[in-house]
Amino acid sequence: MQASIEALTLTTVKYGDSSLIAACYTKQYGLQSYMLKGILASRTQKKIPKALFEPLSLLEIEAPKNPTDRLGYIKEAKLHFPYASIPFDLRKKTLLFFLAEVIHQVVKEEQEANIELYSFLKKRMLWLDVEENVGLFHVKLMLDLSKFIGFYPNITEKNAPYFDLETGCMSHNKPRGAFLEGSMKIAWIQLLGMEFDTIGEIKFTRKEKSTLLDFAVLYFELHLQQFKPPRSTKILNEIFK
Repeated sequence: MQASIEALTLTTVKYGDSSLIAACYTKQYGLQSYMLKGILASRTQKKIPKALFEPLSLLEIEAPKNPTDRLGYIKEAKLHFPYASIPFDLRKKTLLFFLAEVIHQVVKEEQEANIELYSFLKKRMLWLDVEENVGLFHVKLMLDLSKFIGFYPNITEKNAPYFDLETGCMSHNKPRGAFLEGSMKIAWIQLLGMEFDTIGEIKFTRKEKSTLLDFAVLYFELHLQQFKPPRSTKILNEIFK
């Protein structure tokens, strides 16, 4: 039985000469993978266009729930919410490529539906589409995302001189492993404590932006098993100079 479900496209992988396998994070079922047969063929009438499966597109699809570790199929697909600015803004498109890699790795740990997490991601994508000053949107989203997977930073003792990336807590003693101190510690605390709508108000230098992103990626590496730095991290740092 097919059902109409909401989905965020995460990644696509070419299969054969004309097909794709798409990984989507769905509101109803969590992470699902679908075979899109013939979607790359140029001479056939394609019912589902490849353009729908850009990173973090918001889709409405007709598909049954997949058995675990099996490929499903999509009968119909359409945009649930067409983005107005993202397709024409290089900065925002680059952000989505990066975040799609991050989110895909995170939701691999989510075997069941998580409506709260899906709603959080959808709300943030819609926010990005309408805002001009995106600031450190990607770093803030990563830090907020850690709430849903159990390692949100504990900054209760804000006056402590160090933030220990391995324990995820403030520390009065210099950690042996990776840590933040000085201006980077202050910036980290600022990002964690601010509301998303004010993310563009904090001004950072290019070096500070790059360093904060690197620390956020390292934080995920330390706390999420098998997490790998996204391939698009370097490109993102170049775009957000």
